[in-house]
Amino acid sequence: MVKLLTGLEISGILAECRANGTLSEYCEGPESFVRAPQSLARGYGRKICLRQGLHLSIMDFQKRQIHQYQIRQHSPSMPLTLSYYLTGGCQVSNDGLKTTYEEVAGKSYLYCVPNTAELEKYPAERRICRIQIQISPELLQGFSDRLHEWPTELKQAIEQPERALFCLPSRITPAQQQVLQQILEWPYHGLTRQLYIEGKVLELLALQFSQFTTGQPEHSSTLKPRDLDRIYEARDILIQNLDAPPSLTNLSRRVHLNENKLSQGFRQVFNVTVFGYLHNHRMEQARHLLQTDSLNVQEIACRVGYASRSSFVAAFKKKFNMSPSHYLKEMN
Repeated sequence: MVKLLTGLEISGILAECRANGTLSEYCEGPESFVRAPQSLARGYGRKICLRQGLHLSIMDFQKRQIHQYQIRQHSPSMPLTLSYYLTGGCQVSNDGLKTTYEEVAGKSYLYCVPNTAELEKYPAERRICRIQIQISPELLQGFSDRLHEWPTELKQAIEQPERALFCLPSRITPAQQQVLQQILEWPYHGLTRQLYIEGKVLELLALQFSQFTTGQPEHSSTLKPRDLDRIYEARDILIQNLDAPPSLTNLSRRVHLNENKLSQGFRQVFNVTVFGYLHNHRMEQARHLLQTDSLNVQEIACRVGYASRSSFVAAFKKKFNMSPSHYLKEMN
């Protein structure tokens, strides 16, 4: 039976690892980073203050237990929060919204729930990659003089944030998916990286809020909702089988879509071919392993589905303009 850890227990384990010097973490200027202890998870968390009132956090973990966090009361001055799930998800129960719902991969969630209690439950043994943006109502109000065009919930969250109470889910569009991937890759360093990431976060906010002002998502996908779910199911199958991915024929059978619709669907949703997506994810997973594990290049190559070390090195260099060994040196 999978063990369940509460937020208090998790905090205790982190504090113990910090005290005995086994917790890998750093805090440099506006950025903090922590690598999860092996007893809790594989992966990392990163937070960056981009400017006053604008924060970015990235969570990429595969938890070893079920993790459950009890929030006794969200702050009365809670910022607007926007969560994008690239993989995985969690179960949320909020007493203000009076509902329990699942946050799932392929969707974003814009919410503001001040003065409410919440319970978040994260599953074990599933990779969860989430990018989250927090923006203060004051900063958001300064960006626009057209608040009258926005939905009532959003206007109230900006004008009277202490009275806000909403959660607005939506599909991650291809345009958003591309920006999210660019945020994960962040190719620069120092001030250049800070400016690059802030620009991408603002671009992501522009794409998100444009859906409220136009009333339409940022793509004209003709896919039916059921077919869209199958596209995401196919994506998940690829991610779960990096070392031995199914053929296009086998994949289409498993999700009950013909090959043509599956291929077209991937282009519409992810702006890339089926196996182009697989390649990009392999490279991102390889980079993640270089950041968070003590595996050598050959072991990482095998982990992401490359039998040949030289083929993996060539693919990584083409993707990131540097070899895996050079990337490790840049990290240290």
